[in-house]
Amino acid sequence: MPVFRRIIPFLKPYSKQLAIGLGALVVSVPLTLFHPLVWMFITDEVALNGRIDMLLPALGAMIGVHLLGTALSALHRNLLEKVGQRFVVDLRLAVYEKLQRQSVAFHHENRSGDLLSRAMNDIDAMQQAVIQGIDQVLSAFLRFAVVVTAILAIHPVVGATTLVPLAVVFLLVRVFNRRVKALYRRVRDRLGDVSAQLQENLLGHLVIKAFAREDQAMEGFRATNAEYLREQDRAINARTTFLPGIQFIGFLSSVVMIGLGAWFVVRGTFTIGGLVAYRGYWWQLYSPVDTLATVNELLQRAAAAGTRVFELLDTEESVQDAPGAVELAGVRGDIEFENVTFAYGDEPVLRDVSLKIPAGKTVAFVGSSGAGKTTLLHLVPRFYDPQAGAVKVDGRDVRTVKQRSLRRHMAMVLQETMLFSGTVADNIRFANPDATDEEVREAARMANAHEFIERLPNGYDTTVGERGVKLSGGQRQRIAIARAFLADPRILILDEATSAVEPESEWIIQQTLERLMHGRTTLITSHRLSMVRQADLIVALDGGRIVETGTHDELMARRGLYYEMYTLQVGHLRGEVGESVAPAARAEG
Repeated sequence: MPVFRRIIPFLKPYSKQLAIGLGALVVSVPLTLFHPLVWMFITDEVALNGRIDMLLPALGAMIGVHLLGTALSALHRNLLEKVGQRFVVDLRLAVYEKLQRQSVAFHHENRSGDLLSRAMNDIDAMQQAVIQGIDQVLSAFLRFAVVVTAILAIHPVVGATTLVPLAVVFLLVRVFNRRVKALYRRVRDRLGDVSAQLQENLLGHLVIKAFAREDQAMEGFRATNAEYLREQDRAINARTTFLPGIQFIGFLSSVVMIGLGAWFVVRGTFTIGGLVAYRGYWWQLYSPVDTLATVNELLQRAAAAGTRVFELLDTEESVQDAPGAVELAGVRGDIEFENVTFAYGDEPVLRDVSLKIPAGKTVAFVGSSGAGKTTLLHLVPRFYDPQAGAVKVDGRDVRTVKQRSLRRHMAMVLQETMLFSGTVADNIRFANPDATDEEVREAARMANAHEFIERLPNGYDTTVGERGVKLSGGQRQRIAIARAFLADPRILILDEATSAVEPESEWIIQQTLERLMHGRTTLITSHRLSMVRQADLIVALDGGRIVETGTHDELMARRGLYYEMYTLQVGHLRGEVGESVAPAARAEG
């Protein structure tokens, strides 16, 4: 019930359609159950008493009433199914909106495949309950009520005795519900595991092939499916034990009805027409019971799915706008880290970091892997909030402004370029949906991307494929840079922007990035220290702390951490060059 109470707000916008549909249902049920009474009249009055003149009127009345009931039944099904579909769309939009509002940490901590399963598979299971459940449960209860009223009116004793076995049904339903509630939750969780592993394996198919691990990947996926199958088998066992029991009890009620009815006919206190009507109503009496048993099982599955969906909707957003958050406008680009401490778990990644960055300056962060460079950059657009201290833009704590207004003044070029499966133009225009075609082309020219885009099969209308797989790493990165140009940010964040590109593209991209950085506050992280030499300020991090700051020349003169990193990298590069030249020199000798 808690799950289904949560559904009600999603149905309120469609209360008018629901009211009309349920009204049509209430009227249609007694109309479609009218015909056994006509059977009784034809048997007793026409067949046994010889009133043949009443046969055609009776048949006509039966057909007309049933036709009207059928039309109203079609109307209520049409309306309820449309409401059900709209409910699903609204709920899926609510889940997507919730996922969009969640922090980066939330998405790192949860498997995307399981989140996808909740947004798709679990909501589909709820859809079946809303479309079929509301319709069938209400219809079954109404039919049951109408049939019970009819059989009690025809013969109270036979009618009441027929209902006795059905009391056992309700007892069985309660036992079944208690047993399968946890069972169906485990089924939904295992389905989430299957979805998560399938997505992970599909995204990592190149790595699987590169290391010839197809058999191991298949074995892991087979094991996950086996777990899902085991839980499904338990659910099937419970379901196939419960439903036949209900059917047998329904059969017993038929035996009681026919046997007791025949006994009263022999005694002269019941008519053959009444027995015929009872036989017609028994199918209508048993059918709602069978329907309720089947729909109950459906609702249990939907309740398990709904629990997972609403758990997601109820998950607290770790990064959200403060109640009095304001729009951030007219940004200059000053950035300040004030005694910032941040930890993903118990161990701090950043420790008491303080740094002021004037507007328009370029600051590069260097350090070994795990030093906290990327984390520091991600605090500026407020992907995370520090546990202590503050991050400020133009002197204002970023927690006091609306997240979207903050990020509208920023652009990021990341190590792993994310392109969407549309066209090249769509991906560039993602930064500014209102940009004209000429503005898109100008951004591409600034990013040194226009020439290669023009050579693509359909130019700017070329589809890039999922995650941009039809383009090289350098081409993807230049499109990402064009996207940043189109955004025209005051603050630019470059996180390992050249580490994943081919060597022949690196020089072009570096030139492009220098053009993009001009006049903007720029934060850089790069393992390739050639990218950071020209920065106005270089900040060396070690163990989450700032250990030295200065220009390239100043830090080289100090012979500290930066000096060690730079000389090690330059020496390594010289070694590579020497190794490549040596064979040629020996050949010439």
